[in-house]
Amino acid sequence: MAIFGGRRLTRTGILFVIGIVVLAGLVTGAVFLVKGRGEQVRRDEAVKIAEQNLKEQSDGVVSQADQDAADDAAKAKAEADAKAAEEAKQTKAAQEAAIAAADPAQLPQTGPADDFGRVLIVTILATSVAFYVGSRRAAQQG
Repeated sequence: MAIFGGRRLTRTGILFVIGIVVLAGLVTGAVFLVKGRGEQVRRDEAVKIAEQNLKEQSDGVVSQADQDAADDAAKAKAEADAKAAEEAKQTKAAQEAAIAAADPAQLPQTGPADDFGRVLIVTILATSVAFYVGSRRAAQQG
């Protein structure tokens, strides 16, 4: 085999390097795929909302009296919604403060997907280290 930097390059070492490059490519590709999919979902939602708004606006011609009544009703509803949202915000803030005061050291619960990712990362790292050690031993013995 070839000698690089005073060390002999073995078949296991070559496979190890190729494996690292392939894994890095897969991880990078997966990250770009997930980001692209997330952006596409957001765009689809925005388009759906815009189409719905356009459809509601073009439903028909409304007289000025009806439009004024609808505007008054919309303003009243907006004020009621704003008041309800403010009350909900204050209630949520009070609940969060009560939870924080009761147990400040408790961390939020995470889903199983987070654990799976960590296990996968540790498994890949351990496998890579094992292949590296095996490659080094093969190079020293042979």
